[in-house]
Amino acid sequence: MTIIGGNLERKEIGLSIGVSGTHDRTKINKNTGYLELVDIDVDGQGNPIYVEQGSWTSDVIDLGDIFQDFEKVFTNSTVNGASSFAVLTRVSSNNYDWSDWVAIAEDGTIQSDTKQYIQVRIDLFAGFVTDVFLVAKNDFNINEFLEKKTVKIGGNVVPKLTSNTSSTEGFAFAETVYSVNYDSWYAFDKADRSEGYCSAKGVKTGFLGFYFIKRGVVVSKYKIRSCNALSTMVKSWVLQGSIDTTNGTNGTWVDLDKQTNQVWTTGYTDKIYEVPTSKRANYIAYRIKFSEINGGDYAGVGELDFYEDETTSLSLKRDYTFDKQVDSTWSDTGSLHRKKVTRSQWQRIDRLEVL
Repeated sequence: MTIIGGNLERKEIGLSIGVSGTHDRTKINKNTGYLELVDIDVDGQGNPIYVEQGSWTSDVIDLGDIFQDFEKVFTNSTVNGASSFAVLTRVSSNNYDWSDWVAIAEDGTIQSDTKQYIQVRIDLFAGFVTDVFLVAKNDFNINEFLEKKTVKIGGNVVPKLTSNTSSTEGFAFAETVYSVNYDSWYAFDKADRSEGYCSAKGVKTGFLGFYFIKRGVVVSKYKIRSCNALSTMVKSWVLQGSIDTTNGTNGTWVDLDKQTNQVWTTGYTDKIYEVPTSKRANYIAYRIKFSEINGGDYAGVGELDFYEDETTSLSLKRDYTFDKQVDSTWSDTGSLHRKKVTRSQWQRIDRLEVL
């Protein structure tokens, strides 16, 4: 049987919440006072084998008017093997309707909105106890011992807007607008047959985009939808990203994708464009900078949206039920016996992405 486990011996958090909370396959070590996974067995050398993962959720914390005093959640950890952890928060204004769980930033900064009530959750994930484990040849051939997990679900990343600044996630911006009825946010209202955004009358060049307040985004593709007035549709443009703009106009902008002579023959029709892999990076704002339209007196965009790919991880499955002897020949025709695999060999398999 493969020996897999792990240990997260210590977790301390900066919020003054003590150890009061709800445990799911975790416990507080009576000797150390630290949070750790529940152990379920020991290996041949007496090392503990832990459950694959568990979590601890704090009691509800009433921050009142002092939310800014708890801007960060600090963590210190002693980790064994490939163990890992994640710290998330959720907030509520009434202790009844709660936001989704959101992971803290790398520096510990809370990413949830400012609300009166907050909860903290720590997810623990076990790693390998030893540097040697056993896999079967036939498992390798069909990749049964590999597991691909979705860490973050991909999809469109711009929220539905009802004004330029209606969302706490970010804001829409444009160089010029035709009128308040064709402002930049209309390109992000998620309406199927909206007239969308229009530049000022007589202005055929400019830009339209979205700024992400809370996090940078790696955009893999973007969508442009035609409006009803096809002659106003943008025809040629450059997709740009910025890491330092504060309003969508200033800062440094990097060209990510270029399109020319794009023509729509029907209204309210989507076209999806890929961002070259070599150009994908973490930017806080994206915009299309258009230089040509399809013959009208101003520029128009029915809908604009940006998409990011899901994030996946590759790991070794923990559930091995066969108790076979080590096969020294490791035959190419397939063997039900087991072979010792070192951690370095596994890492090479991981980098090759054999799924």
